[in-house]
Amino acid sequence: MRRGIAILVGVYFLPLAAGAVECPEWRRFTAGQKSAALDAMIEGHLNSNVGKKFTSENPVLMRRCLRNFEQDLIDQFDGVCRDERSAPKDALDQIFDRYFLSCVQ
Repeated sequence: MRRGIAILVGVYFLPLAAGAVECPEWRRFTAGQKSAALDAMIEGHLNSNVGKKFTSENPVLMRRCLRNFEQDLIDQFDGVCRDERSAPKDALDQIFDRYFLSCVQ
């Protein structure tokens, strides 16, 4: 139970600057740039102080888990960024953090 609470609190405080991308930038990316941006988000989160708390035991598995969701993340990012006016500034980080949490072992 404590670990679950710690995970939820920790993920809430994941740094937005760790590879953060916003919708206006995301919409201009090519497919290759989207993949590279997603890799940067993964590495940024894994290397953040908060992220290291959850990945210190096996960052390779965490990285692999997140990369397994690459197309799902890209599709969700594309969907939320279709209408820039309705997407909150940190929408992509919120989506990414949900996947990050699902990969925490």
